[in-house]
Amino acid sequence: MWQQLLPDLFLFEDACNVYVLKQGDEGIAIDFGSGQWLKALHQIGVQTLRHVLLTHAHRDQCYGLNAQPEWPFEVHCSAEDVRFFVPDRVTAFWRAFQAGGCPVNYAAPRLPLPFVKGNLGDALELRWGDVTVAAVPTPGHTRGALSYVVNWHGKAVVFCGDASHAGGKIHQPFHLEWDHWTGEGALAAWYGLERLGACRIDVLCPSHGPIVDKGAMACLLQTQKRVMAFVKAKGSVCAGEKDRWFCTEELGNGMMRVLPDLYHFGGNSYLIVGDRGEGLVIDPTVPSIERIQERMQVAGVTRLTAAMATHYHRDHSDGLNWLREKYEVPVWLHPWVAEPLINRNRMDVPWLPAESIVPDRLLPEAGTFLWNRYRFDIQPFPGQTWWHCAFDTEIFGQRVLFSGDNFQPPTRWNGTGGFCAYNGSRFIEGFLRSAHSVLDVKPDLICNGHGCIYTFDAGHYRRILKWAIRTENAVRNLCVSDGWLNDYDPRAMRWTPFRSEGKAGQTATLSFEVENGGGNVMTIAVQPMLPEGWTAQIERRRLTIPGGKVRKAVFEIYVPAETATGRYVIGGEVVLNGRLFGEGAVALVDI
Repeated sequence: MWQQLLPDLFLFEDACNVYVLKQGDEGIAIDFGSGQWLKALHQIGVQTLRHVLLTHAHRDQCYGLNAQPEWPFEVHCSAEDVRFFVPDRVTAFWRAFQAGGCPVNYAAPRLPLPFVKGNLGDALELRWGDVTVAAVPTPGHTRGALSYVVNWHGKAVVFCGDASHAGGKIHQPFHLEWDHWTGEGALAAWYGLERLGACRIDVLCPSHGPIVDKGAMACLLQTQKRVMAFVKAKGSVCAGEKDRWFCTEELGNGMMRVLPDLYHFGGNSYLIVGDRGEGLVIDPTVPSIERIQERMQVAGVTRLTAAMATHYHRDHSDGLNWLREKYEVPVWLHPWVAEPLINRNRMDVPWLPAESIVPDRLLPEAGTFLWNRYRFDIQPFPGQTWWHCAFDTEIFGQRVLFSGDNFQPPTRWNGTGGFCAYNGSRFIEGFLRSAHSVLDVKPDLICNGHGCIYTFDAGHYRRILKWAIRTENAVRNLCVSDGWLNDYDPRAMRWTPFRSEGKAGQTATLSFEVENGGGNVMTIAVQPMLPEGWTAQIERRRLTIPGGKVRKAVFEIYVPAETATGRYVIGGEVVLNGRLFGEGAVALVDI
């Protein structure tokens, strides 16, 4: 249904808000969504659509354009975002997905749209009759996101995409996390709002939620204030704290003696020496682990009898299989750390090793375990990533905590390995919980990743407790929903497995899972969006998800016998609580 906002300005609630400006019987549209609105253009007297202007290159803005290879109107976006529509670059994007950290686009289009023109941006306006549509860069959801400014019937109307939302919030603020630790994306979003705020705004038209026709500038300023709080949260977790580096003894060949029977080598790895020439390796990583034999000789180790990882990231885990294959070293993992590693294709998470790692022994989730003469206490240690643990033991009279990448000396990366939603970071459930754990352990020495070895001070970790509370508030304040994790978690809707391998002429089984991070019941209808010729045994499934629960819909998907080898991206079109949500998640299928 159309809503008239001003004379000849209309809104259609699609997967995103689609706005249509009308002159005579011609129109232009801001964003496209699923395209359902095209069938209703006659209702507002539009016979010819001349232009579609995309605010940014996300699926919910444009996935309906996949329906046909060409259109009788021009489609425009920024020069920066057009890369997400060019065929060879779209193929390269999905081929390289999961090759590293945060993707350059969390909601990139599944398929190329070669007809999209990247001809809007700074000093690149669109003229339509006697109307000029100006483009203001408002990066955030993508680096090339634009807001469009139009003088319309005496009103300054701004179509701001997802740069702002009614109430001074941001739709799915995880899109502002361009990497796993800095505030670069959020700071760019703040500056985009600064530029936009210099324009007159009578009516603010966002991509999601209601328009703001009263207090538009106040809404923008509130968004800016909250984005800046988010930027500052990306700063130090322990502002004002001093470093307490522990001096180690350099032994050459990249090896350092921390204590008698405790050594650090390479970027992240530790070697503990036990009785009878046994050794335990923590956080082995390639290529430094490949010189383990000479390092064993320096430490007096004749054989390795266990290898462990504090968290699943490849720079802490990708040497585990190498040690097992080369030296038959058993792999011991905490259950949380094992979850993304046992099948590395199951989850869409960053910094995965190239191959799955199946542990020989699962350690207790919380409790104790023995290795050689050492008794270890182990526990979950979420923070930088959810799939993280920490363990401590006594070495040469010192209580030593091995705690990965959550907390570093204040001058190293703002005192942390960073946070982002894509990494499964949490604040009160994560960083605060883990900081309390350190305060409970009261270690003498903390041996963390990346050569960060320092002495414990309670004041340092008490600062982190306060930061975690402030940061969760900053994130909550940006989120639209009361159930903030529904907005901040990029995997609240997901296909499982995220990546799978199949064969032409056979059936693939995938589950569409929905996690309800709020308190209210959600209803979902999901339909797979498949490559041409592929079919689902059941085309649409419905789910009811209570608050705090996960539910899944299983689909059997037939891959035609004539399907060429290659990578295919499937989607899942979602109707959430009766309203079209768009393509809520994608999965990769390699044939």
